[in-house]
Amino acid sequence: MSVALAGIAFDAFGTLFDLAGLSPRIVRRVGERGGAVFEGFAARLVPYTWHLTASDSYRPLPEVAQEALLAAAREAGATLDEAGARDLAGGLTELSTHPDVAPMLEGLAGTPLAVLSNGTGDGVEALVRAAGLRERFDHLLAADELARFKPAPEVYALATTAFGAKSNGDVLLVTAHEWDVAGAQAAGLRTALVAREGAPTGFLGHEPDIEVDTLAALPEAVRHAA
Repeated sequence: MSVALAGIAFDAFGTLFDLAGLSPRIVRRVGERGGAVFEGFAARLVPYTWHLTASDSYRPLPEVAQEALLAAAREAGATLDEAGARDLAGGLTELSTHPDVAPMLEGLAGTPLAVLSNGTGDGVEALVRAAGLRERFDHLLAADELARFKPAPEVYALATTAFGAKSNGDVLLVTAHEWDVAGAQAAGLRTALVAREGAPTGFLGHEPDIEVDTLAALPEAVRHAA
């Protein structure tokens, strides 16, 4: 990666923040079937966003999460009403960061950073502030600004504009999701994969520019690739 970076953008859910933090909350709400509800929810959330964007539709992520929770509860045979699902979806603004986030941020001190999320602007702001990380990010970018979800290319371009980069290739997108790597590369961004979900498989033939097992290794990997 020989081009100097204008900035680094991070996916939020699953990359910086641990979505599994919702699981205990779901268990408290629905009981012993809560684990199955969480698994069903996690399996639906991203595909639901893909469907909305592909069908030229949009609903804010909290509403999408609510629908995914209700469907997962029905599948698991758990009792969950709309009010309960709405409350659980609100937990997306209260997730904890993964343990490797703090050392990564220390290692990237001085580098322009952004969060680039499928969430809402208010939701991402609340999430980052609750984690005590607001001052570490120059920009908080959310899909609701465009009423489309990643991997729509215009969502990735939000980072290019925010950093004042000359081109999408001057921005690095860091994510734990191979589909996100593929989307960012298709939009012209450089990519780094933190392999939280296992060894990469080459999603649609896309390979990340940088691959790390933990975010704590990212600063050195970025310096080495520069």
